[in-house]
Amino acid sequence: MNLTKCLRLGGVLLFGAAFANAGVTYTCDPNVTAVSATICTTLNSTIAGLYNNTFSNVNASIYVMFGSTDLGMSQGYLNFVSYNQYVTAVSAKATASGNPVLTAAVTALNNYAKTIYGNGNGQVELSTALARSLGFTNSANEIVGTKSDGNNYCNNIGASGCYDGIITITNDASADLYYRTGTEKADGYDFYGIVEHETDEILGTSSCISTGPPSLTNGCAGQGQPATPAAVDLFRYSGTGKLASVFSLSTTPGAYFSYDGGVTNGTSGTNGKAVFYNTLADGDDYADFLGNCPSVQHIQDAEGCPGKDAGLDITNDGGAEINILNALGYTLTPLLPVISSAGVVAHGSKSTTIEAGSWVDIYGTNLAQASGPWNAAAIKTNLPTSLDGVTVSIDGNLAYVNYITPGQINVLAPDDAKRGTVNVTVTNSVGTSSSVTATLADVGPSFFTQASDYKYVAGVIPTPNGTGFYGAYDLLGPSGQYSFNTRPVKIGETVELYATGFGQSNPPVPIGVVYNGASQTMYQVNLLIGNVSQTVTAYIVGAGLWQMNVTIPPNVVSGDNTLEATVDGVQAPTVYITVQ
Repeated sequence: MNLTKCLRLGGVLLFGAAFANAGVTYTCDPNVTAVSATICTTLNSTIAGLYNNTFSNVNASIYVMFGSTDLGMSQGYLNFVSYNQYVTAVSAKATASGNPVLTAAVTALNNYAKTIYGNGNGQVELSTALARSLGFTNSANEIVGTKSDGNNYCNNIGASGCYDGIITITNDASADLYYRTGTEKADGYDFYGIVEHETDEILGTSSCISTGPPSLTNGCAGQGQPATPAAVDLFRYSGTGKLASVFSLSTTPGAYFSYDGGVTNGTSGTNGKAVFYNTLADGDDYADFLGNCPSVQHIQDAEGCPGKDAGLDITNDGGAEINILNALGYTLTPLLPVISSAGVVAHGSKSTTIEAGSWVDIYGTNLAQASGPWNAAAIKTNLPTSLDGVTVSIDGNLAYVNYITPGQINVLAPDDAKRGTVNVTVTNSVGTSSSVTATLADVGPSFFTQASDYKYVAGVIPTPNGTGFYGAYDLLGPSGQYSFNTRPVKIGETVELYATGFGQSNPPVPIGVVYNGASQTMYQVNLLIGNVSQTVTAYIVGAGLWQMNVTIPPNVVSGDNTLEATVDGVQAPTVYITVQ
């Protein structure tokens, strides 16, 4: 049973009035509310919320009804605008938002699609919803909507009785529609997932190619053009730089959505498995993903899979549909930063105990819109508490921000006399995150590690004629483990180990300023290399940087040895040191 066969109606052009963006809204036919009064409420809260919370300029008034169809069908008008008008509108959204997918999409439109479609009087067909969301109006661009009967156009889109599109869901009782209460039956289909599939098409994911057997049909001609692509057809690639145009009507498998000129399959999803478009004359939509009930399903799959789609939506299926709609011109809504649970940890470990003046890693989502470190050359005395507008508060005090990405921030914890549980928040241009707690203690020891696996301790082995970290040295680590060169330390060699949170020095090193000295910490460090113990001294040698010089004793075993350190009764997370 096909999930959808999208009916394309011709782009009828009339003048009318423009309406402001109002997000996705659903109007239910009486035959829907007769099934349950809560269906329309759920559509306008849960389902509309998925789109309204994801995109800032989404705009679609949609009529929903039951009728004779496969699982679902969408109807609406495709409207003509010039290719240059479309690219200009998407470019404006990309510039305003700074969104990388939109930015890449504009580059691809200019570099690849323009050479095929944009010369002369080239045009693009936009769904009514996409046209309006990009700022095209009835009066200036002759954008029209549809009445609920699906047979007549209207001008006052968004007003009562005039819609961007119509969704028809099957009235066949054998479909056993699931309304997300109780358990979906083995032969059932998620009603709301079907609505999302058709909503995507009304928003603009439908191709203008008809796949009705026995052959593909070019339904893209319009206004004197031999082929006028729908917006989604501008992003169908068969390889890097190889745009699969609507002129060829190719049935060759392997075409995929790409927002960056074919370099990236933008619908690979969270499982990393590539997803491809249906390109066959089989009645499944030309811009739907291949069906056959894959193990990881998507809202835009061409075929429904009974009993397997309960709760599936555009935000939990890998984000394929979000990427497509984003590239077409829908702007992602900036989201508040979110710190992960237990996402505030000592640098290089997963310990949630931190120390004032030590390095701290913060993990989460939407933490920053940019990525990169502070400009070390520009820092003369005081370390910065803001980087590209991103700040971090620990117990109400601003931390010193060293490095930002959307998923991770590295900071130096500020001075604070409090001990115990403290709140941590991240603030960026969108707003401030909810707080997550960490433990602030006198010591929060953690070794730096060579990589994100937190396994092997970071350190250097001074060469005979060198002076360690600031002179000639070898990096400590197992040979051949990393993309950079490392080597094991030999018995009897001295290795410089680097860490954070091993206790304040006496006199204390000022927090938040550039420091290039070497100040001995107050506590001795008890080390265990394998089962061999020794006591060493830690020194603060830079902002948040502790160094220990450790001589490898003769009675350790060759290979990977556990490295354990205890300072003031607190043990650092165990790492490994490789001895030869």
